[in-house]
Amino acid sequence: MRALHLFFFFFAYQLQAQFISGKVLDAANGEPLPYVNIGVLNNNIGTVSDAYGNYYLELQSKNLLDTLRFSMIGFGTKDLVVKDYLEQEKEEMVILMEEKSMQLAGVTLTRKKNQKYKRKILGNKTESKALVGGFTSNDLGNEIGFICRIRKSPTFVEAFNISIAKNTYGLVRFRLNFYNLIEGMPHENLLEEMIVVETDIESGKVHVDLQSYDIVMEDDFLVSIEWIEDLGIGELLFSAGFFGSNLYARATSQGTWNQMGVAAFGMNVEVVY
Repeated sequence: MRALHLFFFFFAYQLQAQFISGKVLDAANGEPLPYVNIGVLNNNIGTVSDAYGNYYLELQSKNLLDTLRFSMIGFGTKDLVVKDYLEQEKEEMVILMEEKSMQLAGVTLTRKKNQKYKRKILGNKTESKALVGGFTSNDLGNEIGFICRIRKSPTFVEAFNISIAKNTYGLVRFRLNFYNLIEGMPHENLLEEMIVVETDIESGKVHVDLQSYDIVMEDDFLVSIEWIEDLGIGELLFSAGFFGSNLYARATSQGTWNQMGVAAFGMNVEVVY
């Protein structure tokens, strides 16, 4: 009986923290899928696959009955119970994700050439170097964003701007996301294709032209930037201020969103309506 007790104690100890690794591939052609969001739903335990589809994640014994979700813009979501995932006992798990079939919408919203539109900047335009802030952590999948209140539907998003106060990494990449709102909080990503922003400026304004993506909003939304690459030691800081849309953040992929105090970052979108 004592040996049996020792066995269960050892098994429980082993599951306290378990590192998993794997690769995410396109089911259609076997190509690696970069920057896939991977995480335990609503537990702030998550990561992002690298440029070659590889991922690494630490799971806890308390997560055994939770859902491990794989999601990516343009692909169907894949959910696995953590316990079932671990019981497959493979050195490297291969996750196959299927591309979404594009359904034609009943109505396509386009800008009318002869109509006069109003232009507006939504968000914070500060370019301060004295008051700064950054991602809330270095965990892959960490997101920060702000809510945009539209004046009229439809609203066409033309550009995204962000003011970098300090960048010691050199080339940095982050993903730009747009979410609809449910009860005032971010819910689902509205984009049909991934938008990755690259810049190597040490300090200054980054302008991203979005007209080719045809982003049309019919209600208030949240726009965010997401940390998708581990760059090691360095600093990436953004201009900040006390006026403008409040900051929202989530710790990592598939985590929960929270409002972060009263500060606003120097990022905004240019829209017409």
